[in-house]
Amino acid sequence: MKDFNPGKFVFNTRLDARFLDELFDGDTVYTQHVFEDFLRDLPDYWKSTATAWQNGDRTALRASIHKCKTLFGYVGFTDIQRICQEFENSCADNTIGDLRSRYQVLLDKKEEARVIIEEEYTRLKSFNGL
Repeated sequence: MKDFNPGKFVFNTRLDARFLDELFDGDTVYTQHVFEDFLRDLPDYWKSTATAWQNGDRTALRASIHKCKTLFGYVGFTDIQRICQEFENSCADNTIGDLRSRYQVLLDKKEEARVIIEEEYTRLKSFNGL
């Protein structure tokens, strides 16, 4: 069932709609492109995160999470952005072992975000008639 709301796209409730409305100013075509970029870039961004994790390299892990944090923000996952910031801060003071549960949370959130953005991207394409 397609949502019918002429002129305004209604984002998934998991996304920070107010933030997205301010960021994109109602330009759903541009939003669609940004969501497409997210889907294209997330695997590469996360690959460097996973490599840093596997190598136990907290410095590289911190830098990689910083990049991911920005990526999540551009698609309205301000809550995940906050979790990334907390994880990034934790990298300085904790061992890899101490970060394990927080890393697992990020893995779960990353996958949840990917699924939601895939759905939103499909909805945006339909909304935009593309």
